[in-house]
Amino acid sequence: MSVKRSKHFFQLTIAALGLILLGGIFGQPALNSQASQPLLPAAVIKIVDGDTLDVSMAGCRLPSNGSSQECRVQLACIDTPEANAKPFFQQAKDRLAALVPPGTAIMVRDTGSITPDGKRLVGEVFVNKKSVNLQMVREGQAVIYCQHLNNCAGSRNSYLSAEAAAKREGLGVWNPKQPLTQFRETHPCPD
Repeated sequence: MSVKRSKHFFQLTIAALGLILLGGIFGQPALNSQASQPLLPAAVIKIVDGDTLDVSMAGCRLPSNGSSQECRVQLACIDTPEANAKPFFQQAKDRLAALVPPGTAIMVRDTGSITPDGKRLVGEVFVNKKSVNLQMVREGQAVIYCQHLNNCAGSRNSYLSAEAAAKREGLGVWNPKQPLTQFRETHPCPD
């Protein structure tokens, strides 16, 4: 092999290895692939519960109430108490309503997932470039949904840290005087 051909072969080999490494780093089914999903402008219509809201959004891929402009959005990567978990259900619903009251302009990053019932798209909601999903966890109004953390643009560590801080401070479902341990036990996160 000539020096010129061997130099060319070496460059191609280095380039191929670089692509393999980049694929290994960025090809993970992690947050990097999700972060490229576009943010879609929307407006809050109604708060359904602590982790679900109805929004007006152009081009909704899963319309609700017979309108192509209306979507029901399940907040990605989190879960809030159900109606039978008093007072936590109402507290989470009220806090979401305070963060994004009806009429609020928001941005939704559709994760591409839908809920098992096929009636809600799963997305991250942002106000002023801040994740409402993450804020709900940080305040103890929601817990992280570990098996779905790869759907969120924020890092797994951000959600785990937010939940740990809420737990340490005894906020919301982590209140030591009235903890909602049964709820948390149904959503375990491996360490």
